[in-house]
Amino acid sequence: MMRFRAAPLRAAAIVAAVFVVSRVVYRIVFGGGSGGGALLLDLPRVALDGPFAHIVLFGPITSGGIGNAALSALPFAALILAFGVLNALIDVQRLFVRGSTRGPVRAVSRALVIAWATAPALAQSVSRMRRAAALRGERGPAALLVPVFEHTIERALALAASMEARGFAASARPDADPARPVALADATLDQGEGWRLDTGDLALAPGSLTVVVGATGSGKSSLLDAMSGLFQHFEGGRQRGRIEIGGLERREFPPRETAGFVGVVAQQVRLSFVAETVRDEIGFCLTTQGLDAALIDERVRQTAGELDIARLLERPVTALSAGEATLVAIAAALTCRPALLLVDEPLAELDDSARLRVCAVLDRVAHESDTCVVIAEHRTDEWQGIADAWLEIRGARLIAASGPPEPAPDELAPTGITAALASRAGSTPGHPLASVRGLEVRHGDTIAVREASLALLRGEVVAIEGANGAGKSSLLGALAVPDAAGRVSIDGVDVATLSAKERRGAITLVPERFDDLFFSTTVAGECHRADRTNRPPVSTADTFLRLLGRPRPAAAIDELLLRHPRDLSAGERLCLAIAIQLAPSPAVLLVDEPARGLDADARRLVGEALVAVAGSGRAVLFATHDRAFAGRFASRELRIDRGVVTASAAEARA
Repeated sequence: MMRFRAAPLRAAAIVAAVFVVSRVVYRIVFGGGSGGGALLLDLPRVALDGPFAHIVLFGPITSGGIGNAALSALPFAALILAFGVLNALIDVQRLFVRGSTRGPVRAVSRALVIAWATAPALAQSVSRMRRAAALRGERGPAALLVPVFEHTIERALALAASMEARGFAASARPDADPARPVALADATLDQGEGWRLDTGDLALAPGSLTVVVGATGSGKSSLLDAMSGLFQHFEGGRQRGRIEIGGLERREFPPRETAGFVGVVAQQVRLSFVAETVRDEIGFCLTTQGLDAALIDERVRQTAGELDIARLLERPVTALSAGEATLVAIAAALTCRPALLLVDEPLAELDDSARLRVCAVLDRVAHESDTCVVIAEHRTDEWQGIADAWLEIRGARLIAASGPPEPAPDELAPTGITAALASRAGSTPGHPLASVRGLEVRHGDTIAVREASLALLRGEVVAIEGANGAGKSSLLGALAVPDAAGRVSIDGVDVATLSAKERRGAITLVPERFDDLFFSTTVAGECHRADRTNRPPVSTADTFLRLLGRPRPAAAIDELLLRHPRDLSAGERLCLAIAIQLAPSPAVLLVDEPARGLDADARRLVGEALVAVAGSGRAVLFATHDRAFAGRFASRELRIDRGVVTASAAEARA
C-alpha cells in the first residue's frame, strides 16, 4: 500500500536548495556573478598565477548574474525534488532490494541501496559535527570536512557489512547442518600489524549460550566476525586452520550466502540499521530472499510478538531508545530463524531494566528455540546463571573458562583518592562552584528535564544515574549550552550572559559520542588544534599524558602523539577527548556515559582521570548507567527519573 512519508521529501528539498545555493556561490567565486541587472557588489577580480593562470576569481556581482546561476541549477534541483517525491510515495530502497535478489541488475541494485541508505547519514553527520564543533569552539565549515567524511564512510561500511551479513544480493544459499553450528580446529586469525588470535579447537552445541570475555581490543569482535564470515570476506583478515559453521568451511562461503543460518547483531546497532521503520528493518533479511510480502509481514509480526516489541513496528528506527534499538536488532537477526546467533556487546548502552530484558530474550532464544548463541561482552554479572559456557581471550589465545574472570581486588572498592575527595567535597564550606535552579528542557511537546536544581562543589565528582530516556543527556546538554528555561551559575555568574568562548571557560561537555570531538588525523594535531583555539596554561598534550596516569619513555610518547585518534584504545580516546575539553580551563567538566563499553582496565583509567580533574580544583558531573563505576569514582550520586533530579537513595537516607 502506498503511503506518504514526509522525511524523504524534506531531505530532497534541503539537498535541492543547497545545490542551487552552491551553484550561485560557485559562479560568484569563479569569475564573478555578472550578467545584467543591478550591480549588487563590485568585487575586484583576482587572477591566479602559474598553472592556474586561466582562472579568475570574483568580479562584479549583479542581480542578473545571480539569477542566471540559479536558473541554470533549477533543472538539477527539480530532478532531486522529483526523486524526493518518488521516495515519499514509494519506498525506492525496497524496490532496489527486490532488484538485488535476481536478474542482471543485482550488483547495481546493491550499490544503489548502500548509496541511498548512506545519504541521510551525511546530513546526520553534519548535524552531529556542528554540535561537536560548537562544544569544542571550532569555527567554519572547513573544520567539518575530515570528521564528516570519516563518519559518513563509517556509516557506509557498517551498512555494507550489515547487508552482507543479512543475505543481501546472495547468489547461492547452501544447506548448513544445524547440529554443528560452530566447530574450530586449530584455527588462527591474523589481521596484520602484529595482531593475531589463536582459537585452538572448539565446538559449540545447539541450544547453548556462550559468553566471550576479554580486554578491549583483545579480539572478541574479530572472533564473532570470523564466525559470521565478515572477518575473512569483508574485513580482509586471514584465517588459518578450519572454522566450520553449520558444517561449511567459512573461507569458502561469504556471509551473504549463510545469512539464513547465521544471525548477527552488531556492536553499534544504530549504524547497522538499513531501513526507515522497525517493520522494514525486522523484515529486511526475508526481503532479500524475495519472499512473498504477506509471508514477510506474518513472520515480522510473529518475531516482534515473541520479543514483545510489536508496538514499535511502525516507529522510525531513529526514534528508538537504546534498549529498544537493541531488541529490534535482535529481532531483525532472528527473523530468518538462524541456528547460530552472534551478538556483540548487547548490554553496553543499556540501563538495568533493559539489560535484564535483553538477557532474558537471549536466554529464551538459546534454551527454548535450540539456537546456538555466542555473545561478546564486558559486563558479566548479568550472564551468570544464564551462560552455559565461558570463553576468555587472554594473551592472544582463546581459552575455556569455568566462569567470568574474577575482578581485581580493588575494582569495586573506593580508591583512597576518591574517598578523600568524597570527604573533602562533603565538608567544603561556602558557596557551591556551580548552581542550577529550575532548569527545564523540552524536545517538542516532551519535557525531558523538569525543574532540575542541583549544586556542585569544587573538587567533587558527582554521578547522575537514570534509565535510558530519563533525561541524563538532555540535562548535561542544557548545562553546557544553557538555552533552556532556568538558571545555571558558575562561581555566581549566570552562564547565559557569557559569550560562547567565555561559557566554554566556565563549563564544558564531553558528549556520549566523544569521537565526534576529533577533527584531526593525529593525536598531536588534535592537541595543537585545542592549544591554538584556547591557549591553555598547560598544553593539551601534557594534560592528555597526565590523564593517562603512568610515565612513558620519550619514544613511546612520540609514537602515541603521531597515531590517529581513532587508533587509540577506547579509554585513551576518552582521555584525549577530556583533555581537549579541558583546554579552555573550565571550572566544571561534564561527561556523558564515560564507562560505556569499557573493560575493567579502561574503566579504571577513565575513572581515575575524572578524579584527577576534580583534584585540580574543578567539579566533575558525569552521567552513567554503571552503578559500580559511580560507586567507585563518584563522591556523591544523584538520580534522574522522567526528567526529575533527586538525590540517590543512599544519599537520601544519609
